Amino acid sequence: MMQWLTRNWGLKIISLVLAIGTWYYAVGEENIEVTRVIPLKIQMANAEMTVSEISHRFVEVTLSAPRALIVNLASQDIQAVHKIGPETKAAGEYSFRLEPSEIRLPSFQIRVVKIVPETVTVKLDELVVQKLEIQPDFVGEPAIGYKLLEDEIRLDPNAVLAQGPKGVLEQMKSAKTGPIDLVGRIRSFHRSVEVKLPPGVKPMSESLVSVYVPLREEFSEKEFKDVPVRILKAPAASGVVDLDPDKVSLVLKGSKLYLEKLTSETLLAYVDLGDLKKGDYELPLQVVLPENVSLKDKEPIKIKATVRSLTD
Repeated sequence: MMQWLTRNWGLKIISLVLAIGTWYYAVGEENIEVTRVIPLKIQMANAEMTVSEISHRFVEVTLSAPRALIVNLASQDIQAVHKIGPETKAAGEYSFRLEPSEIRLPSFQIRVVKIVPETVTVKLDELVVQKLEIQPDFVGEPAIGYKLLEDEIRLDPNAVLAQGPKGVLEQMKSAKTGPIDLVGRIRSFHRSVEVKLPPGVKPMSESLVSVYVPLREEFSEKEFKDVPVRILKAPAASGVVDLDPDKVSLVLKGSKLYLEKLTSETLLAYVDLGDLKKGDYELPLQVVLPENVSLKDKEPIKIKATVRSLTD
């Protein structure tokens, strides 16, 4: 037995000294302090009540612990949870002091030194369910010459059941969808979007809405003044041609996109004088128009044409 104790006694002493030193280092390691900002969670024991407002959704906690435990401690490793008991049944303001015991930590060796703010105030309200009509939230305008047919918009579903604070839901008649972009659109389309609800309000029924967005080409009317009357063919008899009137006003109807591109100068309005001899004539005005555009007045415009010689 004594031989075992005395054998390699030098190594045994060194090992003992190292073990004692390591123990003293671990026990005597200096604590450090760090500050973390963490979310505050409120738990309601009364299922008929809810939090409609809160003075602080985050709190700042200062922690103390050995360096090895705390240096890599992230905010998500810590939770602040305050429970409001079942005895709270009336709507109104409720203030509480957040205690160190309500800070959930990953190790018992970590200690809460300070909590800011010291007091948190919440507004409690009755929890209710209400039906809200869904309104599509359109952004921008379709392409020029196209319009949204509001009477033909279809939503499925067209309403949502929402649960939340009574004071919030009483002021709501409808809920909007997420944004639906119309910019530059020329064709009808379908879009699936979520219903947007305020904080503290959650959907109790389907919140994904299918929206049919009907777009149509827009039709309009536009008057063009002082459109010059042109001669398509010269008369058979050489001489001078007098037109009355030599300028006309035209009211066109059709695609707004095409109408916006036209001007009085670019419109082609003419009379055909080919094979005409000297004399007075009443000729129909011919107008060349682009596709999807027509004259509003179906009655042809008459142009008086006088063909005369240079000496007349």
